[in-house]
Amino acid sequence: MTRNKFITKAPIEWENIVDTMSDKERLRLQQELERLSERAGMLAGYLEERQGYGYGDRGHANAVKRANKIGKIIHVKAFGYNAFYKLPL
Repeated sequence: MTRNKFITKAPIEWENIVDTMSDKERLRLQQELERLSERAGMLAGYLEERQGYGYGDRGHANAVKRANKIGKIIHVKAFGYNAFYKLPL
């Protein structure tokens, strides 16, 4: 099952879906969802810097720095990976 189809399912359906997946499929889906979460957080941080809410557009360079910082925070704190592990961008 693709991540796009899976995330539209209600949590009550997850057990039945996961039970039909192989270990390899579960790992692949987990990794895809982690990358998607990191990217979504990074993009949100980038857009926050660029929209200029309260302080004006801070430009691309500052927005990229913020995006990378948020990506690392998600990678380390939300998923528990080592801070020195290369981000899967």
